[in-house]
Amino acid sequence: MRIAAVIVVLCTVVTPPVLRAQQAPPGGMTHTPGMQHTPGMEHRAPAAVPVQGGQAAFAAIAEVVALLEADSTTDWSRVNIEALRQHLIDMDAVTLRSRVSQSPLSAGLSMSITGDAAAAGSIRRMVGAHAPMLTAAGPWRATATRIVGGMRLDVIATVDRDSASVARIRGLGFIGLMTQGAHHAEHHRMIASGAEGVHGHAHE
Repeated sequence: MRIAAVIVVLCTVVTPPVLRAQQAPPGGMTHTPGMQHTPGMEHRAPAAVPVQGGQAAFAAIAEVVALLEADSTTDWSRVNIEALRQHLIDMDAVTLRSRVSQSPLSAGLSMSITGDAAAAGSIRRMVGAHAPMLTAAGPWRATATRIVGGMRLDVIATVDRDSASVARIRGLGFIGLMTQGAHHAEHHRMIASGAEGVHGHAHE
């Protein structure tokens, strides 16, 4: 019995330091052979992955492409992503490169939207197509008329004495009114899928 006890003690004492070092501390990370640590080294979580696909137009196109690819019923013989790109060019011209002159009407607002030769075509396509959608979207009536260099858009409250609607029209102004109606995102998918003439967006 004494000999056995001595053997156990000796085995415990002479356990090689290397073997003891390879034992993972409770709750700690396991160190593999050859792994080295420098002073002050920290274990950091993986860096976050960006989610924005680029500038707004590129991201909008990427979103629609992903939807089409995920849809098993997509008819790729009809898909036209270039048509969507052209539509986004129109949106950019109308939003950022047009001149807008606004004047109050007795029951709403009159807006003249003009631009250079390139922007004028975009203005006519966008405003002409949006007027009927605008009429359907709110308590107002919108009329688009072609003028030199662009379009005139008149929006009036459907009830002349509805002061709240008149104030809303004037407060929104041209670009605010252009955002009305929850059809824009779906419209982009329809253009890309081949229904390019939907909502009247036909290119001159």
